[in-house]
Amino acid sequence: MDSVMRIPILRLCLPLWVISVLGCATSIPAPEQNPDLNDAASIVRSAVPETLHIADEPFLPAPDINVAIFDVGPDAGETAAYMAVRKLESRLLPGLLREALVSSAQWGAVRVVPTVSPLAPVNIRATIVASDGRDLILDVRVSDITGAEWLALRLAYRETAPSDNLSDLSRIFHVVSNRMRDYWLSRTEVQRSSVISIADMLYARSLAPDVFSDYVDNTGPMLRLKRMPASNDPMLSRVKRIRNQEYLFCDAVDEQLGMLLERAGPTYYLWRQASIEQANWLDQYESMAASRSAGKGGGEFSRMQASYSAYRSYRIQEQALFELAEALDGESEPVVMTTEDAVITLEGTLDTQYATWRELLREIFLLEQGELQ
Repeated sequence: MDSVMRIPILRLCLPLWVISVLGCATSIPAPEQNPDLNDAASIVRSAVPETLHIADEPFLPAPDINVAIFDVGPDAGETAAYMAVRKLESRLLPGLLREALVSSAQWGAVRVVPTVSPLAPVNIRATIVASDGRDLILDVRVSDITGAEWLALRLAYRETAPSDNLSDLSRIFHVVSNRMRDYWLSRTEVQRSSVISIADMLYARSLAPDVFSDYVDNTGPMLRLKRMPASNDPMLSRVKRIRNQEYLFCDAVDEQLGMLLERAGPTYYLWRQASIEQANWLDQYESMAASRSAGKGGGEFSRMQASYSAYRSYRIQEQALFELAEALDGESEPVVMTTEDAVITLEGTLDTQYATWRELLREIFLLEQGELQ
């Protein structure tokens, strides 16, 4: 209920000319502006959705990127139905961000993962601050494995006209890809290579801390690469093989979330369309209430009929989304993974599957080293 109450306040903060110019989205793209991420009014800026910068080829070295499933936020709704919808959004929206990053042709592998990890040099986290179907507010943070924060953005999107897909909504993520590109290109070649190498060493250290503890200096505010093992180091070869097994799991999860987008996306954007109609109904209702107070009632009945029709459409789509979201809530397809010695079926939530698989991989690594009895 709190999230529903906050959105009308946000609407009052949006001047009509801003709404008409933006058409669909606004954002605060520059972290140097120091936006107050606790102040919803700070998002009201005249920023037209950016055109996605598409590279002719990746600017090497191109780091892999992990997009973690979004945090549902502190205001996810009071009912089980609203919580289920927010959880559904937390899985759908990362897929749209991933699509923007992949379409930019500037990065290595981009995966949606259950949680951040040292698997990739760059991690993206986001929190859903508010969402009511028409207005969407996200806090997005991007950092690399060294501890450097690339950017912190508050993105705001307003649905202003019905759309037959989620392409308009996905445009809010163009600014994320573009700002990440700006940051990456501002680094020297040595700095870029160092980020990727540190990620390699941190992953190796997570498997064998005694062996790989001396390759990264963590005494300063940010991690620094001290040295690298020989390229033909047999231990490093085993680490790479285990890492590839973890990549395979993440690819399976990424594919599963992509299928979720295909399955739930149509119902989700129909709900967003109906949300516009419902918001218009509320606006018209308030206007009619003001007219009645002023003694103006001409044509009121026909206007109320049209307004109620819009409201009824919203309620139908809302119920359809609630039912789908609750059906999908907590649903994760079992993931079947194959090792040299066994076929393993992982079940439970994505977080549980991921944690279980990582622990199994670590045990396999230790067994190969003769450290596990």
